[in-house]
Amino acid sequence: MSAPLGQLAQLITSHSGQPLPTEVREAARRTLYNVLATAVGASREPAVDVVAAVSAGLTEGKGAVPGRAGTLAPLDAAFATGLAAHLDDYDDTHLSTVIHPGAVCLAVLVGLQDELADADADEVLTAYAWGVEAQLRLGVAVSPEHYDAGWHITGTCGAAGAAVTAALLLGLDTAQLRVALEWAVEGGLGNREGFGSMTKPWHPGKAAVVALRAVRDAAAGLPGPGDTLTGPAGFAARLAGGKFAADAVLGEPGVRWELLENTFKPYPCGIVTHPAIEAAEALHAPLAEHGGAASVAAIRLRCHPLVPELTGNLAPVDGLQARFSTAHGVAAGLLLPTVDLSGYATEFVVSDQARRLRSLVTFDATPDCARDAAHLEVTLADGTVLSHDVLHAKGSLGRPLTSEELTGKAEGLVGRLLPGGAAALDAATRQHGTGYVRGLLAACTPEQAERPAVVGLAAEPGDDSEDHALARWLAEARETTAEASALAEEATRVRAEVSETGERERAGAVAARLVAAGHGPAAAAAAAAGDAGAVSTALAVGARVADRLGVPADRLPTLTATIAAVHGAPARAVLAALGLAATQTTTVTGTEQGRELDAVRARHAAEDGVEAAALARAGFTGPAHPLTGRRALLSLLALSAEPALA
Repeated sequence: MSAPLGQLAQLITSHSGQPLPTEVREAARRTLYNVLATAVGASREPAVDVVAAVSAGLTEGKGAVPGRAGTLAPLDAAFATGLAAHLDDYDDTHLSTVIHPGAVCLAVLVGLQDELADADADEVLTAYAWGVEAQLRLGVAVSPEHYDAGWHITGTCGAAGAAVTAALLLGLDTAQLRVALEWAVEGGLGNREGFGSMTKPWHPGKAAVVALRAVRDAAAGLPGPGDTLTGPAGFAARLAGGKFAADAVLGEPGVRWELLENTFKPYPCGIVTHPAIEAAEALHAPLAEHGGAASVAAIRLRCHPLVPELTGNLAPVDGLQARFSTAHGVAAGLLLPTVDLSGYATEFVVSDQARRLRSLVTFDATPDCARDAAHLEVTLADGTVLSHDVLHAKGSLGRPLTSEELTGKAEGLVGRLLPGGAAALDAATRQHGTGYVRGLLAACTPEQAERPAVVGLAAEPGDDSEDHALARWLAEARETTAEASALAEEATRVRAEVSETGERERAGAVAARLVAAGHGPAAAAAAAAGDAGAVSTALAVGARVADRLGVPADRLPTLTATIAAVHGAPARAVLAALGLAATQTTTVTGTEQGRELDAVRARHAAEDGVEAAALARAGFTGPAHPLTGRRALLSLLALSAEPALA
């Protein structure tokens, strides 16, 4: 019997030609409508501005981005779309896995907009539905072990689902789909340390890029890396403690649909916070009758243990961090009649009233409380206790959003930027016949260019942790070796021979050629991305990280390429780039070996390293401790505490 990814490819290609059941097609359409609205709603936020500006500087293109007037190269348009769709944490959610499946599949449609110009609505929605289904099934198969270990399941499983959508739309056969899935599973990314920064929504955007590259490589006839799911160094073994329920992925194809378990959020934050927000909203009016927020003396929330574990931050400093603070959600619900995007504006997050109420919250976490339930008690200074129970939060499977509520949500998101745009989006998703994706993009493209937001740079790394010390050292390190100098000189010669014009794509082409000339993928990627001093430093650090992780150094080409590309930048930019590289480092690989496979890895790693360095220099934010944080690279995968990194 073939490996599970081969079986999944066969399952999908054999069933995707059949018409979707009516309820499944409508679920796919609603998912698409919802995530288009969240993408447009966040399309002009600072993180998207940074991605758009950096991408335009790396490669020119004519691809439309929902909600924005400018154009980008197709992969970059996909990247920006996936990021925007997830940025406000307002996109759809499959509660049992906590996957947000809509964003990556929408990003694929945007990335393929040229090829899909005349595609039929049923064809697009079928591919979209199967892409959502594939990532949810994979997520169920490795849950809860995978997420509980500290991985962002939307990025890790999302790449596989996005590959399914892209492969079906481009007409790949079963063997090609298997290869694409193998690469997508190897390239899946995301640990939870980046939550509360721009890096979290970066995960689905980048997962879509991983998927599109995987599908194009498979369509071009490149080989796959083998069993990246259940092999010895595969996804299940490396990222899920060996957990893999094959029947969850392969059972009852076309009969059981995880897509029907997908839900739509009423609040722009982590879904485990929703019951608490709803309870707080219910107490807003009674609290006003008893003296308002100033009269509150204590707040107690009974909730599922996942709530404080995921969203226990009592002191968020901006809107992104507040999305992972249930205490802030409670404060917002008590202070505002309705919690919407205004409740997560940074000026509201740092207000004295919000800070005070957050400081009064204590969690009573118990497994007996369901994930979509909460009991909130607010004790006032005079001893009065106000309380409210939520048995099933609005937006959960027990109380799904109605069509009217979903429309209202979309209007609130889209109408701010495109008056009447929510109705146009709804109509576009309901169209039949050809030109479906073209109609979607036409419905959400503004006529005037947006004015980019100003992005502030993070503070310089200042503590004694290893990642901060490493960032400061990389900002100043200048030493090189004879071997690194020779490799850099060879990369310079090769660079003059390649035809690619964009800085990022040129680096990828150079890396692939260096592998063909006999160099390993880590060395090739580093040499393609930086100068001699950068190469020497990157390879030294990469080797030390590899020792800590117990893997060969060639398993870390993206990390070495990123270090080489950002070498010598300000320490704050180095730290942010390390965050992007670390969140892409899972050490998952397949069962096959060969120079052709390493060339693919080196090419993509060099491209990603150049891109990560450019984003970091432009102010893209990441976790404070990308290597040593609780859900960061070394905490998740390191087998030893030595050698020192800097």
